[in-house]
Amino acid sequence: MIIFYICIFFIGAALASFINATLYRIEKEFKWKALLTQNSHCEECGHTLSWIDLLPVLGFLINKGKCKYCNAKVNIYYPISEFVLGIIFLFFFLYAVPFYMYVVILFLFILSTYDIKELGIPKDLTHIFLALCLIIFIFTFDVTKIYFPIAIGIFLILLNIFKKSFGLGDILIILGLGVLISKEQFIIFFWLSIIIALLYSILFMIRKKIDIKKAKVPMVPFLSIAFVIAIIYGEVLWGHILKLLQM
Repeated sequence: MIIFYICIFFIGAALASFINATLYRIEKEFKWKALLTQNSHCEECGHTLSWIDLLPVLGFLINKGKCKYCNAKVNIYYPISEFVLGIIFLFFFLYAVPFYMYVVILFLFILSTYDIKELGIPKDLTHIFLALCLIIFIFTFDVTKIYFPIAIGIFLILLNIFKKSFGLGDILIILGLGVLISKEQFIIFFWLSIIIALLYSILFMIRKKIDIKKAKVPMVPFLSIAFVIAIIYGEVLWGHILKLLQM
């Protein structure tokens, strides 16, 4: 059974590796055919990578974080993102998360990558993601799921009129994710994402020695982390909160 779990992990990690490579090629304006057919290569020396080099996470560890052909350092984002998506896939499998959530998390992975690198997300991709969430909502229809997301969405839009706190893309993602989960999970998801983002901002401020108001936060990764936690542990955390409030 352990071997099966390892396979699930590496499916997620391999998909992360594939997405990272594809987004890199899109960024470098590769021709469409080359996006899927051209062999992976070192970004510095251009040497074609072997199958060992391409192993998700393990390739980075085996080569000690460097290209074995030119000793250039490999961006730490790649193995970390592969590990994270692999762990998410494994937890989704262990907790029997519905199959459509795998698709949702892959979209979030792509959006997170853009947000981390560009501090912004493509409008077209955001609209496609929102449409996907609405389609899933229609097929898993539960009207009680829409009240909190719509209320929070309206609140954030009004808040942005007086003080810009969330980007419109972030609000659309919150709305899309909100209609996929229960109201209890949504409350955990929303506030947990804010807490995680705030902690990141404080650490960023301390490290860079800048005013927290000037700290630019890529919100989608934190929304994604909070969403995963809410799916798996949201109901449990909500139960604990209710017990604390009834002390």
